[in-house]
Amino acid sequence: MIERTVLEIAQHRFWAWQRKTARTPQNQLRETDRLLNAVEECRLRDIKLIPTHIWRRIVHLLGELEGPYTERLGIDRSVDRTADVLFEAQEDLMLAARDRRRGRGTNVIPLFRA
Repeated sequence: MIERTVLEIAQHRFWAWQRKTARTPQNQLRETDRLLNAVEECRLRDIKLIPTHIWRRIVHLLGELEGPYTERLGIDRSVDRTADVLFEAQEDLMLAARDRRRGRGTNVIPLFRA
């Protein structure tokens, strides 16, 4: 009985982790927010090129998205160019997140027969 409970708890934890780390537009939008904060921090510190560890995360995120973001980004690691591409991606992700929320229909059960 205890073993079964432990297995059920482990399964619930796994699926909770899966929901948290799933690549949904909402999670990708949160990631763009974090990356834009890092890019703005580079701008405030007067760093001309995006540091490598941030650049990798940006390229990985933009590669997951549908659209010409990686082509537009290219190999230019400048702060301004990177911020522009991230803002465009963020705009599309906001629309996708909104459409995903609206797309959820509820099951309407008719009270009377037609």
